[in-house]
Amino acid sequence: MTCLRKNHKRSVYYDKSAGQYTKYFTPKFELKLKYWLRLRKYPGLNFAYIARKLQALGLNTPQIIEAEKYKVVTKEIAAPTLREYLQNSNDPNVYEQFVDVVARILNAGISFFDFNQGNFLYKDGQFYVIDLEGYTDSVFISRGKAGVLYRIEKDLGAPFRKEIERRWVNETLAQKVSGVFQKLRGKK
Repeated sequence: MTCLRKNHKRSVYYDKSAGQYTKYFTPKFELKLKYWLRLRKYPGLNFAYIARKLQALGLNTPQIIEAEKYKVVTKEIAAPTLREYLQNSNDPNVYEQFVDVVARILNAGISFFDFNQGNFLYKDGQFYVIDLEGYTDSVFISRGKAGVLYRIEKDLGAPFRKEIERRWVNETLAQKVSGVFQKLRGKK
């Protein structure tokens, strides 16, 4: 196994012979307490839960081999990240397809806070949503609509953000409440 990333939050390993990625999560005590109190799902179990929700929306996710509280093993998807694909292609359909994928996720009441083009793979006209441990549909979320849109704009620019904002029509109560608290704290 080859270590691809190791930091204070997670370790990612790749097993080339099996074509599998293994992620180990090492959350801070504050997060462990939230898991224990069932305010949030454990990261490995959340990955599997969100994968099922996204698959029900018709979106592609990694095949999960194993999911535990602090570990998830997935099958490799032989596809470039969206960022890599866009750097090497002038495909005019990708933008519209990607707007649709992001809007479907958000309109299903699922929020994500580590939004970037590296968390989506693209191959043969299909998107694959990866790094699902950071997605949530929980009542207790840390960012509302403005925070999610800020992350989208930061990675893809204002025109993409405006199109997503126009298509995001089903904001959940949790997202609205979180947005109010974020405004009170002076954050995006």
